[in-house]
Amino acid sequence: MSRHHIQLTADEKALVDRIDLREDLPHTVDGHQVYQANKEPILGLLKLLTARDGIPKHRIAYWIDPQLNSGRTKGSHRDLFARNGSSGADAYTHPHFKPYLRYFLYGADLPDQVIEEFEEQLGNPEWFSGSDIIALTKKTREIVRKNRMRDSRYADEFHKLALDNGLSASNAEAVKKNAAEAIRREFKR
Repeated sequence: MSRHHIQLTADEKALVDRIDLREDLPHTVDGHQVYQANKEPILGLLKLLTARDGIPKHRIAYWIDPQLNSGRTKGSHRDLFARNGSSGADAYTHPHFKPYLRYFLYGADLPDQVIEEFEEQLGNPEWFSGSDIIALTKKTREIVRKNRMRDSRYADEFHKLALDNGLSASNAEAVKKNAAEAIRREFKR
């Protein structure tokens, strides 16, 4: 579903085409070579996108706002990279930054039918109120079960999808927690 993809200029598209965004590389591919080849186009792409404010604000917030990182370790996602010795350009070219870059470009990494079901339940985000979160989190759990989603990373993807649809940090966190609980239960089956 390309609705959540950001619009790229021709120069940005050319840079994206040079970036290997795969997280899991086949054993026949040299990960260090991929890392080296990705450095220049990633930094160039981020420079172009930043210059024109091309990345949605809530996606940047997901990277830099500690409130949007509910893990055990306190701080933003960017802070965690810095604690591990990667800041500035080193953080953006680190192989573990690729999921964040993919989110910047394409939104949540969920199957199209999952996104459609979630957004159908959500309805018009402008009319979403605090009482609607109960139905949305229930639907999120149902989607996880129906699609037999057993990978814990999907909870973060639901969090990102909620943010992409304009939900507040607390409502997006509620979606994430309910997705995580449903995934844990699904994994036990």
